[in-house]
Amino acid sequence: MQDHRKYVAACLEMGVPFRIIDLSKSNWLDQVRRSRCEVLLVWGDAYLTIWNSMIKDRIEILERDIGITVFPTTRELWFYEDKRRLAYWLAANGIPHPRTWVFYDLNECQQFVASCDLPVVFKASFGAEASGVRLFRNRKKLRRFIRNVFRKGFQPNGLDRRDRQWGNVLLQEYVPVVKEWRLVRIGDSFFGHVKGSIDGFHSGSGLVEWDVPEERHLEFLFEVTETGGFRSMDVDVFETRDGRLLVNELQAVFGASHSVDQMRKDGVPGRFVRNTGSYGWIFEEGDFARNACANERIRYLLAGRCGPQSGEGLL
Repeated sequence: MQDHRKYVAACLEMGVPFRIIDLSKSNWLDQVRRSRCEVLLVWGDAYLTIWNSMIKDRIEILERDIGITVFPTTRELWFYEDKRRLAYWLAANGIPHPRTWVFYDLNECQQFVASCDLPVVFKASFGAEASGVRLFRNRKKLRRFIRNVFRKGFQPNGLDRRDRQWGNVLLQEYVPVVKEWRLVRIGDSFFGHVKGSIDGFHSGSGLVEWDVPEERHLEFLFEVTETGGFRSMDVDVFETRDGRLLVNELQAVFGASHSVDQMRKDGVPGRFVRNTGSYGWIFEEGDFARNACANERIRYLLAGRCGPQSGEGLL
C-alpha cells in the first residue's frame, strides 16, 4: 500500500520539506540517520501482519532508543489493526465496549461457546474493513468454525493466503446498534460523522452520513483519548438502542472515504474545539481534514505540541 502518499500530498500543499524513508529496507536505520529529519510520520500496514509488526518494531526503536519524534506515537500505533491488544487495553482502562473474550485454549473456548448467548461475533485480530468479521447464530456452525481456526487457521477476506490466524480466537457479544460513529481527534481538533452500512457492516462500507455529533459524543471521544494520551486517533463508537456509547475500534491512522472532510454541519466542513474556559464545544468552519487528516497531523506537529521545532519530516 502507498498510504504515505497522503503525507507527501500534505507536505507539498503546506510547503513542508520532507524525505521519504523506506522502513522495509535492511538499511532503514542508516536512511533515518542520514536524513537528519526530526519527525517520523508513520502510516501502519493493514494488509500483512509481518509488515504491521515490522513497522511497529522499527518505530519503537526510533522513538525509544534513538529519540526521534514519531507521529502517531508508538503508544497510539501499539494496537493498530490488533484487536486482541485493543481488547486488553479497553478492559484494563475501564472504557465501555462490547464484552470481548480472547481464547488461546481450544477446550476452554469450546466450553464457552457451548452456552454463550447467540448471536456472537468472531473477529480476526488482524484485518481491516470487516474482512475478518463473522456473525454466528448457529451453535453447531460456531463450534466447527472455532475448531478449524485453532487447527487450520483463518484467513480474512482479501488478505494474503499465507497470512492465516490460528491458535487463538476472539469473540465479542453482538450489540444491536442504532448508529456507528467515526469520532476523530487530531491534536486539539475533534470531528465526527455516522458511518453508513452495507449488509449490516459499517466498517469498509465507504458510506458517510453527515449527522453532527452531540456534546455527549464529543465528551466521550475526549475522555477516551485523554485516558490514553492520544493525539491522533479514530474512535469508532457503537450507539446502542438504549443510548449507550461503546468503543468498537481505535485506529491511529485510518482510511477516509471522504479524504477532505471528516465532519459537516449544515453542509459546511469544519471541526469542534473544546472550550477550555468553560464546559462546552465550539464549531469552527474550515478545511481541517485534508488528505485523511495528514495535513492536520502536520499542523499539530508544527505547533510544537509534540516536541519538534522545525518543519522537517520523515515519511
